[in-house]
Amino acid sequence: MKRIFIFDLDGTVIDSKHRQGDSLDDWFRLNTRENIFKDVPLSLGRHIRNLHLKGHKVLICTSRHISKDDLDYLEQVLLIPPNIKIIARPSGCESAPFSLKKKQLSYLQNFKSFRDKIKFLIDDNEDNLKSFEELGSNCFGLFPDQAEDYISRIVLNER
Repeated sequence: MKRIFIFDLDGTVIDSKHRQGDSLDDWFRLNTRENIFKDVPLSLGRHIRNLHLKGHKVLICTSRHISKDDLDYLEQVLLIPPNIKIIARPSGCESAPFSLKKKQLSYLQNFKSFRDKIKFLIDDNEDNLKSFEELGSNCFGLFPDQAEDYISRIVLNER
């Protein structure tokens, strides 16, 4: 394993704005299989599989709940390999996204096998990125455009 890349979903690898609505109730109402499959893959999503195949550890970490329909979409549309770990909001959890993600990803600094690896959280939310960087000096937050550039220019050209 070379580096660890953690990808957010909404606004980072998929465009799901058509499901957001104005409230949490709207999100649940619009969160149907039909609407999930109307999500638009963003260019960064294609790197998930490529990084995985190049030997990097790749995770998906989202602050929303994940349904079977979401998993089907990730596998069928984004071609996410089935052995990529997906970390999502647990049922009943109401923590702020930055707090939730920091807690859920802290094991990457606590477990010896991951502690010394360089880690990148790719997310469109600045609070999530800042919170992740608090985990350690080898934890870096990247906005999607920064990650696209870094992955395209450097990581995928490695031998």
